[in-house]
Amino acid sequence: MISDRKAIALRIAGMHCASCALRIEDRLKKLPGVVRVNVSFASGKAYVVFDPKLVELRDIEKAVEELGYQVVYEKVSLKVSGLRDVFDAKMLEEALSKVEGIVRASANYVKSNILIEYNPALTSLEDIKEVISNLGFDITSEEFELPTEEVEAKKLRNTALVGLALSAVIMILSSSELSPYLPLARTPLSAYISLALASVIQVGVGWRFYLGALRAARGKTANMDTLVSLGTTAAFALSAFNTIPTPRWEEIYFDASAMVLSLVQLGKYLETKTKGKASAVVKKLLEARPKKARVLREGVEVEIPSEMIQVGDIVIVRPGEKIPVDGVVVDGHSAVDESMVTGESIPVEKKPGDEVVGGTVNREGVLKIRATRVGSDTFLAHVVSLVEEALASKPPIQKLVDKVAGYFTFIVIAISIATFMTWSLMGAGFTKAILSSVSVLVVACPCALGLATPTAVMVGVGKSAEYGIIIKNGEALELASKMDVIVFDKTGTLTKGKPEVTDVIPIDVHSPEEVLKLAAIAEKNSEHPLAKAIVEEAVNKGLTLEDPQDFMSIPGRGVRAVYNGVELLVGSLSLMADEGVDCGKAEAKAVQLMKQGKTVVVISVDKRAIGIIGLMDTPRPEAKTAIDALKEMKLKIAMITGDNERTAKAIAGQLGIDIVLANVPPWVKAQEIKKLQQEGLIVGMVGDGVNDAPALTQAHIGIAIGSGTDIAIEAGDIILVRDDLRDVVAAIQLSQRVVRQIKQNLAWAFSYNIILIPLAAAGLLYPALAGLAMALSSASVTTWSLLMKRYVPKIKRQSNPRKLSCSQANKFNCPLQ
Repeated sequence: MISDRKAIALRIAGMHCASCALRIEDRLKKLPGVVRVNVSFASGKAYVVFDPKLVELRDIEKAVEELGYQVVYEKVSLKVSGLRDVFDAKMLEEALSKVEGIVRASANYVKSNILIEYNPALTSLEDIKEVISNLGFDITSEEFELPTEEVEAKKLRNTALVGLALSAVIMILSSSELSPYLPLARTPLSAYISLALASVIQVGVGWRFYLGALRAARGKTANMDTLVSLGTTAAFALSAFNTIPTPRWEEIYFDASAMVLSLVQLGKYLETKTKGKASAVVKKLLEARPKKARVLREGVEVEIPSEMIQVGDIVIVRPGEKIPVDGVVVDGHSAVDESMVTGESIPVEKKPGDEVVGGTVNREGVLKIRATRVGSDTFLAHVVSLVEEALASKPPIQKLVDKVAGYFTFIVIAISIATFMTWSLMGAGFTKAILSSVSVLVVACPCALGLATPTAVMVGVGKSAEYGIIIKNGEALELASKMDVIVFDKTGTLTKGKPEVTDVIPIDVHSPEEVLKLAAIAEKNSEHPLAKAIVEEAVNKGLTLEDPQDFMSIPGRGVRAVYNGVELLVGSLSLMADEGVDCGKAEAKAVQLMKQGKTVVVISVDKRAIGIIGLMDTPRPEAKTAIDALKEMKLKIAMITGDNERTAKAIAGQLGIDIVLANVPPWVKAQEIKKLQQEGLIVGMVGDGVNDAPALTQAHIGIAIGSGTDIAIEAGDIILVRDDLRDVVAAIQLSQRVVRQIKQNLAWAFSYNIILIPLAAAGLLYPALAGLAMALSSASVTTWSLLMKRYVPKIKRQSNPRKLSCSQANKFNCPLQ
């Protein structure tokens, strides 16, 4: 059963390039019970869907570790009051060790704290705190360790700087140009000093590359670490051989091996930093929820960690503070900044009964909020899960690049060997041959190929989330940019989803206001949607509506009522005919309205028609703008509906839609989508209701608007959090921008290798320069991807986004599948 499956996200340390991610993917896919695996080198995470009945999480972790990589866990230090002695500490450790997901727990009663390492895929911090509290201890504070990415970046930076400093010394000691001014340069002593310094760099900086190469060798493959290790080891070993016992300076090139390792390490640091910036969207979302919150407990205001809030708790939020959970305002008035959720910068007024979303900011008054969703059930948690899965997924173009990358390293090694043999056979000398072959190994950059797609996807998905557009996977991102036709459901998607009064036409001497008032009085007690629309229109016009003296509903046809001693009849033309009402003048006007796709209601007083009212489910105010923008993008626009053809064409005519599929029952909508696909078209479907779910699933790209039902959102590949059709345009424009960036990145990565590898083989690139070029190539790809953060979709520049009501946000329920 699909419901038995579990989805986890594991942070993995030790991945140095896309080949590492592919190795882990291939290994995990072979485990029984593993349904789906996506490993992202860019984000450093593995996303695994598995059946816990067939495979345990520990088996998955073990498979990763057997390849030489490390699964990284969350670490937190909790300050615990009540730890009196070693027995308390031991009891606490033993209790926590029994919790699934806790890797280790170490309590120190002297410092009154406990250090816990846990897997967030299996347990949460709130669960851990609950165990501690149940044992009678109080948690007074918490402190998280620095994220692994930040620690790793600092280590890379420090070793790169030390390596560069030592390399600079080696270069000075090796310089023939400086030897007249520096007596120590190019002497036997300087050769031995260079050997010592190069040895430090080869071990202190190079160990990461050797470890990565060893992992690749164990997996019977090769990667970027293999190339760097081979090249620098060859340069270092030959230099060492030519140094001992008597240095031969013309055959010594410690500066090449040292500088290459240091520069490549610097490149890895820059790559790590830029990858961190690219994935900042998830960090930003995770940081949106405050760590502390004030709640009322037995009438007393207390401050607790946000994770400890329970459904039903009353949370107090003061001006300037973030709202910690999803909930309903029970007291207070304020304006809430919902830009984190919707991209809308204008604060939204909140009053008792209004819903609020966790992570948004209270701007003005004090609010008391009853928590309705906490922890992993909140809107923010769902968004984080979706974004993280999207970051791990691969668009089709990436799968092709992965195949190329799998052969790339072996091809480079072959070219390097061929370079050495060619220069040797040409009699160019051993030094020329070895330096050229080392340059080939070092300048080749599979990392740039591996980063070209995921970094662009990371930034693109993050940018989309800022606009309230959740793209669930890489395939949807790529296909959205290639769409040929986009099909809109009519009711509730292109239209408002409820009837509105469009025309009030009096007959003879009566005024429109009088006709509307009498119709509204008659319909006042009816629950029919048309009746509610008439009453709402009368109220909006400021008309006073008295209660009828008598009321009777005529199912499917209309109502009968008595008001001020006269009989009011409101309903269809057929009802009027059956009741003997003279509709002579009204009938012609009614037919005219019906030709426009409107529903017509006739009002009669004592068997005499006094007017007609036209009603229609009208288009959304932004629908025409969205459709026009899509047509400018050369997309075909279609509308599908179960309504009659006359009504459908009336709406289509107002919006400028050429393809109309009317009289389509809900169960046939998916078949109509399939027919379009059979014509070779890439089809997108936009819908909002339960009836749309099969069609959303059938389409290449299902786009579910945020006000839709849970099942429709689960069926969607792209989710619009805001109830705004212009976001359909924005989603497509964003996807086109991302795909364009991916192609640009790949063009650079391929061009770089195609141009520089031959130059290196020709002996035109010294190894150190080749190392610098390789270091900068990966950083260039990620930097260009980061430039997309400045991108604003054209539709957003032309219009101000509408506000999202929190009720729409809370209907968003799309858990990680």
